[in-house]
Amino acid sequence: LVELGIAHRVDTADATPERLRAALLDLVGDPEVARRSARLREDALTEGGTSRAADLIEAELKGGSGR
Repeated sequence: LVELGIAHRVDTADATPERLRAALLDLVGDPEVARRSARLREDALTEGGTSRAADLIEAELKGGSGR
């Protein structure tokens, strides 16, 4: 998610409530993050989302390709 530009990495040692709140507020206030998130949502819907993922997993378990 960090690589996709919709999250910040917060190391466990730095994960204070204040640091987490600051990171979250930074993300929700950034219009570019909103744009990227919307794009990822649309991509997931276009690709079939969870239904497609379930189909691929079931096909793999049955030994097929599902593609």
